[in-house]
Amino acid sequence: MVPTTFGRELLGRDVVDASNDKLGTMADFSVDMDTGSIVSLLVVIDQGIDPKFLPWPTSEGLLSVPVSEVAKIGSAIQLTR
Repeated sequence: MVPTTFGRELLGRDVVDASNDKLGTMADFSVDMDTGSIVSLLVVIDQGIDPKFLPWPTSEGLLSVPVSEVAKIGSAIQLTR
């Protein structure tokens, strides 16, 4: 799990898939209130991407990506698929 304090540093970073294609920008994150761990990234999806074809749910215009789908974090957040 990603610590919450580190999670704030990720806001605004690009989120890319395994092929390095941009899905969107990290806007926020969901926190497990019992553990304080980040459980999902909330991503503003780029225009032209239909969320119906993505494997994660959307709510209020944000894509909810579980942290287990994160492959690595650098200048962008890369997902495992």
